[in-house]
Amino acid sequence: MVAGCGSVQALPAETPRTSVPPRVQFPPLDVSVQADALRGHLEALQAIADEHDGIRAAGTAGYEASVDYVAAQMRELGFRVETPQVAFTGFRETGENFLAVDGRTFTSGDIHPVIYSAPGDVHGAPYRVAGTGCGSADFNGMPAGAVAVVAGGPCLRRDQVVNAEQAGAVGAVLIYRDREAGQVLRPTLLSPDGIDIPVISASKAVDEAIDGSVSELHLKAEVERGSATLRNVIAELGDGPREVMLGAHLDSVLDGPGINDNGSGVASLIEIARAVARHGLPAETKLRIAFWGGEEFGDVGSGDYVKGLDEAGRAAIAAYLNLDMVGSPNGINFIYADPEAPRGSGEITIDFEVYFASRKQPAERENLNGASDHYWFSAVGIPVGGLFSGAREVKTAEQAAAYGGEANAPTDPCYHLACDRVENVDFDRATTLANAALAETVRLVTAVDR
Repeated sequence: MVAGCGSVQALPAETPRTSVPPRVQFPPLDVSVQADALRGHLEALQAIADEHDGIRAAGTAGYEASVDYVAAQMRELGFRVETPQVAFTGFRETGENFLAVDGRTFTSGDIHPVIYSAPGDVHGAPYRVAGTGCGSADFNGMPAGAVAVVAGGPCLRRDQVVNAEQAGAVGAVLIYRDREAGQVLRPTLLSPDGIDIPVISASKAVDEAIDGSVSELHLKAEVERGSATLRNVIAELGDGPREVMLGAHLDSVLDGPGINDNGSGVASLIEIARAVARHGLPAETKLRIAFWGGEEFGDVGSGDYVKGLDEAGRAAIAAYLNLDMVGSPNGINFIYADPEAPRGSGEITIDFEVYFASRKQPAERENLNGASDHYWFSAVGIPVGGLFSGAREVKTAEQAAAYGGEANAPTDPCYHLACDRVENVDFDRATTLANAALAETVRLVTAVDR
């Protein structure tokens, strides 16, 4: 998983629609996104997190304050703003969480209960999964009552856990072999449905401690899964029957303030909105900008929105552009290029390629496998596109030569961690990608008008 998460369920796709052919020339603009304006928004989101336990995760006071901030900004720009409420399953730690390995205890820093883990206090022999854990056969031979220990694979972490539980595991340890203490990621299992065992993510040190001599693991997760609500922010300008839609997720993870992921996308959308409001929309067109909640839990807000659209509402959206992590400190200019995206999506990819090439800036395609809020729009046949500057991807020597930065290092070393603060953002890259998104937005609304 890259910037966010995939989805538990798919929606039936509508008939794919065709967008206009890409143009070599973009409409001239007398407006642009400025780095200082992006910084101002990110400092505001950082202050909100600092005032609310260091996070802005969905279901927390920090998230609600973020909603209020963004809604006020968009209203000041002249957008019509709504903040519809969405019900979802919340998740939080309520007490003691640890993993004891033959008496050696690992706690916060080396382990996290993953999102939608069940609560539990279990003992069992470790069973180290030899394969990826993505297929049920990988658990053949695991004795009932064991604690499954599984590294990353090509599937969702949810798939690994479901397979382990169905094979008789009483708990699961999801290993991150490249993560030291304080760097452990907390993935989402996307839904509590079918998850009845405690599950933790764990560091390299935990992996090394569970060697062949270990006879027992003791896993305790004091967590709560329950009914919660969040608010999306939906802002509109113009009143035409056909619209272009932009989106970015507003929530952070449970373990940090989320300033690159995804304050950078949020700040970019606010400033794109400012630029479009000044530039003006063609007659009979509409720009809708959404700030989604619960992406880090499994694309909750965007999923609720798309599932609530009727056929006419889906058909009215000419295209959806997504911005998720556009200021990574060791970043790359990635253009969304999911091969399974609906017809018309490839034209948006080419548009972005033309934009960067015309400015002699490097850029490359990236398949996000639907791992952000664009997934739901793609699932119903709406053309999608977007920009991304990297999360866990390791920058190659060739990419370092093209973009600058450090080779053989992650594009964002603070991805999903407490250090994802304002100082973690490359404002030059965020400004570059925001202006590319602004240019494509104006091109798309102009094309809709035609």
